[in-house]
Amino acid sequence: MSTLKKGKYLALVLMVSVTVLIGCVSAVKPPKWITTLYDHAYSEKNYICAVGSGSTRENAINAAFAALSQTFNTQVESMLTYLGYSSAETKGGGETIFYDNQAMLDQSRLTSKSDRIVGGEVVNTYVDENQSVWVRVAVNRQKSAQIYAKEMGELVREINTIKKRAQGVKSPLLRYFQLLDAQPIALEHLQLAQQVSLLIGKTEKTYLHEIRQELDDLAATITLALEVEVETPQEEQERTQKEIIGAFRALFNDFGFKVGELDERGIPRVKIAFFVKEDENQQGPYVHVHYSLSVTIEEAGKLVGSYQKGQRETALSAKEARYRALRSALNQGVEGFKEALK
Repeated sequence: MSTLKKGKYLALVLMVSVTVLIGCVSAVKPPKWITTLYDHAYSEKNYICAVGSGSTRENAINAAFAALSQTFNTQVESMLTYLGYSSAETKGGGETIFYDNQAMLDQSRLTSKSDRIVGGEVVNTYVDENQSVWVRVAVNRQKSAQIYAKEMGELVREINTIKKRAQGVKSPLLRYFQLLDAQPIALEHLQLAQQVSLLIGKTEKTYLHEIRQELDDLAATITLALEVEVETPQEEQERTQKEIIGAFRALFNDFGFKVGELDERGIPRVKIAFFVKEDENQQGPYVHVHYSLSVTIEEAGKLVGSYQKGQRETALSAKEARYRALRSALNQGVEGFKEALK
């Protein structure tokens, strides 16, 4: 056989071989775990599994954990998002300051309402003929439940420490604010208990209802007096004061507090100050006003808790802008204080 014929023959063999190989690759069927989730290696009895797909492995993993989070009744986002929240800081002497804030969370690290999904790991990866990536993630029920149980034990110790500290406080109002610190911890404990129940079917003792009941009982023994100061045009002051008093009276009544009169001696005072000022550098047809709302709770001359809120409002007239400022202050200020008391 001539050299030329040998070259043509080898090329033909090579083309046939490549075609056969391509046919074999394309004939590979997707793994069963894509549709069935569970198998002998990862049984539903011992694991919770989820599958996700994406253009990259990272996207597929994010999608799989998002699917897994739905099973856990949590919220997972793989993008930058803004979350408005109210937080509290307890200082010396029993003073509690509430802040209305806005935090930017990098959710690409897969956070959730119950903090995180513990023990999730990627156990399978598959790339289909369209180059889409598929992954299966699995959570070992027993191992994850053990991790949750350890965290729950630490939270219980924190709750007991706060309750013990609050019991030593004579003032019901100060005791209320001391005990408030235990409420978010009890909520976190409850979320972990729900995870354990889902994982292994075990019911754990929770403390949130107990804490809230104790707070309700304390609130029922406390009478507050509302003292309002406003800085608005003279013709708007009376209406503004009435609206502020009505909104905060309803708020404290909702939480079980009694609201008394200012002339009653010895009862804690809620001092509410609302100031609105027109922007001096007005440009264009719109009027801008800035408002500030501050709420402080005092007992026997000592500051117990406080809340502050400020914002700018815009309208076509100064009167309308001030009205919007009052609505914003009441809606956001009352809601912020409500969240702090929850």
